[in-house]
Amino acid sequence: MKLPFIGQKKKPSARILHETQFSGLGEAGAAASLPVHCRASVRSREQVQVSRMRGRIWLCMAAFLAVFFGLSLRLADLTVLGTAEARHARTQSAPVAATERPLIVDRNLNRLAMNQEVVGAGVTTRDVWDLEETARKLTAVFPKLNEDSLRERLEQKKYIPLTENLSEDQYQKLAAFGLPGVEFVTSVKRVYPQGAQAAHVLGYTVPGRGGAAGLEKVVDLHTAEGPLVSSLDIRVQQILEEELWRTSTTFSAKAAWGIVMDVTSGEIIALASLPEYNPNEPGESHVSSWRNRAMYDVYELGSAFKILTAASALEAGVTDTTRLYDVRHPLKVRNRTISDYHPKGGFMTLTEVMQHSSNIGMARIALDLGADTLAIYLKALGMTSPLVTELPEQRAPLLPAQWGEVEMATISYGHGIAVTPLQLTAAVGAVINGGDYIQPTFLKRDPSAPQSRTALFSADTSATMRLMLRRVITDGTGRNADVPGYYVIGKTATADKPSPYGGYKKDERLSSFIGAFPGYDPRYVVLVSFDEPQPTAETYGYATAGVVAAPAFQRIVSRSAPLLGLQPVADDLAFAQFMSAFREKQEMRLALAPREAMAQGADVHPDQVAKLLAELGP
Repeated sequence: MKLPFIGQKKKPSARILHETQFSGLGEAGAAASLPVHCRASVRSREQVQVSRMRGRIWLCMAAFLAVFFGLSLRLADLTVLGTAEARHARTQSAPVAATERPLIVDRNLNRLAMNQEVVGAGVTTRDVWDLEETARKLTAVFPKLNEDSLRERLEQKKYIPLTENLSEDQYQKLAAFGLPGVEFVTSVKRVYPQGAQAAHVLGYTVPGRGGAAGLEKVVDLHTAEGPLVSSLDIRVQQILEEELWRTSTTFSAKAAWGIVMDVTSGEIIALASLPEYNPNEPGESHVSSWRNRAMYDVYELGSAFKILTAASALEAGVTDTTRLYDVRHPLKVRNRTISDYHPKGGFMTLTEVMQHSSNIGMARIALDLGADTLAIYLKALGMTSPLVTELPEQRAPLLPAQWGEVEMATISYGHGIAVTPLQLTAAVGAVINGGDYIQPTFLKRDPSAPQSRTALFSADTSATMRLMLRRVITDGTGRNADVPGYYVIGKTATADKPSPYGGYKKDERLSSFIGAFPGYDPRYVVLVSFDEPQPTAETYGYATAGVVAAPAFQRIVSRSAPLLGLQPVADDLAFAQFMSAFREKQEMRLALAPREAMAQGADVHPDQVAKLLAELGP
């Protein structure tokens, strides 16, 4: 008996490929059908499977060759074509990510902020082949990267930005490595060609968000064509920063700031705050360096406030340059005892109170003026509310809880009230420019355009203050600030820093000097301040304003004045200018005197008037 299928051949399979049927007539003319003819292809099942496998193999080989060929081209592009021309060709095709922003220039059209096309690099992690190799080679190009940390980030399969701006050396190394997944990205970056200069005025930008501070915030709202023209003079800005750094280094100051303002227009010519930062790489500096201390921080600025108190008292008519004040003993005001840093004793005129910076004398003047009147003048001078400019940085002053006798006495010499340095600078500018308060601005003003001015002091009061402040330089605490030929005026201000537990710290102080040049016809007011300067052997253990801030002011003026078109003058011209306001007032009084005398029946000869005018000097 045979088992099923044993020794039997498999039946061949037939597939009909083509089928036809013919019809025709037989011999007898009757219809007849011809048999159907079929063509058959006989193939075994194994042959069909082999044929299919061969087709799949060829298809896989073709796909592999295509991928290999594409990778070869990419590798050649990265290694062979890594030249400057190839770099330029690749970057031109990349999209520009940053929005075009207007230039920022100084008043002389020097570029302060501009746009520049840069090439950066990043990693598309899903395209990375070898994590170990990629992490190792990238840390070789960017030493600040941690290899282990970078490897972990690569494993997360998220895009990793490496830098926005590659150096030529970094670019060449990355191109030579040809690491899969590492890409070059072109963008438009905001750059600051002056580096850290004027950083606190310019501010910086945040990608995708625009300006984050300073004038960069103003640019976001700038709709006019052309660049944004600032009021800054980059030459004076450099001088200001250099002298602040020089003095800060000498006296190991914790911080410093300075301002140069045109008192005739309110334009800020220079403003600096130390420590500084580089707006090209703001993240490289400590966050405290970003603070604009001249506009955002408030301080008790000490004796500089005596300028405001004296001017207010003169304008209100409660004092004059001949009135005497008793400074023999400390002054007791309710529960507060006021004393002088360097007691002189005796009696002092208003000019001497300013000259020797007497707290006792100035407190007596403030008490005569009255709390309400002094508060009115301080409000008009912008001391009681935030100072608004084009820049977003501003800070509300710290005011006393009440305006009583004790508060008025201490505020008269700059204690008990904290304002920003720019607020004080603008207020002093109003005192010495003829009496008009002008709102500060960081944009260049059109000289022909009308300006907003608030008349606070008479020309007579302003001229009297200029003479008193000149006396501070020639015979008082500001001798180290004098600049030959410019007859500078100003006031020292040494203020103990308040303690968080009440009272004041005797070993921590602010040393400041605020003054103007030329003193006989002020054009620019300058403030320099140093936070916690330390005494040196050269200053015999002192770190007061007269030995710290006054010399810095002197160097700033002597270097800046010629650049600003101001030349030294002779004594006679300076004297005539100092006395011009008094001469005009006296001329008017003398011109009316003969008429008044004749109305009373007196005989007044014109020669008498001429003689009186001659006594006033040239």
